[in-house]
Amino acid sequence: MAGSVVHLEEGAGLPRTHALVIGVGKYPHLAGGEAPVADSDGMRQLSSPPVSARTLADWLLAKYNDPRRPLGSLALLLSEEQPTPFENPRTKTPHDVDVATIDNILTAITDWYDRGNTHVDNRLIFYFCGHGVSQGEDMALLAADIFDDEHNPLNCALDFAGLMNGLARCRASQQVFFVDACRSNSDVLIESSGTRFAGRSPLGAGARPLDLPRRFHIPYYATLAGDRSHARPGQVSLFTEALLKSLAGAASDDPEGDWRVNTSGLLEAIDHFMHQPQFAGAVAGVQVPSVGELPVFVLHELAELPVVPVYVSCGRAEDNAEAEFVCREGGQERRRRAPGDVDEADPKGEWAIELHFGNYDFEARLGDHDVLTKSVTVRPVFRRVQLVKP
Repeated sequence: MAGSVVHLEEGAGLPRTHALVIGVGKYPHLAGGEAPVADSDGMRQLSSPPVSARTLADWLLAKYNDPRRPLGSLALLLSEEQPTPFENPRTKTPHDVDVATIDNILTAITDWYDRGNTHVDNRLIFYFCGHGVSQGEDMALLAADIFDDEHNPLNCALDFAGLMNGLARCRASQQVFFVDACRSNSDVLIESSGTRFAGRSPLGAGARPLDLPRRFHIPYYATLAGDRSHARPGQVSLFTEALLKSLAGAASDDPEGDWRVNTSGLLEAIDHFMHQPQFAGAVAGVQVPSVGELPVFVLHELAELPVVPVYVSCGRAEDNAEAEFVCREGGQERRRRAPGDVDEADPKGEWAIELHFGNYDFEARLGDHDVLTKSVTVRPVFRRVQLVKP
């Protein structure tokens, strides 16, 4: 297998999902790197993207489920401070991972395109986490060697719009993109290029051949155009964690008796998490996820009951800091929060937990005598429970 491919299954002509996952954290020519340029537009090293990309790759191999399009291949490119092999959770085989330079990214894209081009019912999944800059409709995803070309830094960036346009000719009819990067403007990069140039792409643009079925493509962005995205050092980024929590159940529905995540529900659930202070902290509601086009189709089927975010509170917010909360299912205790376990930064805040779909009894004890209760059914996208006296 090529250096970027960590999983490959021969499809024997059947539809498959082919994923390309890129996480860029180490940038030698940005501030804090081995050879920083004088003006890098304030951009520095990142620790979250490699962690985020590895976590998503693990999820795709361990939990992604679409019986109509099972995972056929996964390519992974990383740029990290301390490179380590990636262990395929299915095979337990370690793989050395190619560095996410622009040349390696372009090669991985053409190979990924070719795998997707084998069947009209294939699905392509693209994920990028790292630095990004935008100007109008143009967006450049910065490879690890950005600024290596001193005459034109964007020669070491990927033109994201060009990538999507070039994939119009690929036979794969479902194409999903997750861009976990800033979309803020950059005078140093895009505007300084003079003409429309947002980086390189190995795919020439062209109309979709008339003999192919319509292409359904969806770019999910971590933020609105012109805005910045946020991450926590050394941890999975906020957007990617919201994506994974949504795929675990918050984005699912069961109209046909099984729990499925469709593309519209996924945006709704991601947006929910990004607005919750218990999840996003100080940037709750600041970083707003968005999409380009949004055709609706099923993306993932759960193999177990969905996990749902639940927010429990007393009728009066000031009582939350003093209450002992208990959650039971079928008479069995599932969760408990003692008064001393409140969030010191928000002692009046709701008790935020995660529960599987089902029926639960909630209770809040205030002192020796006041008991507030409520019985509810927990189901996606989320459930708020306000306890009252029986």
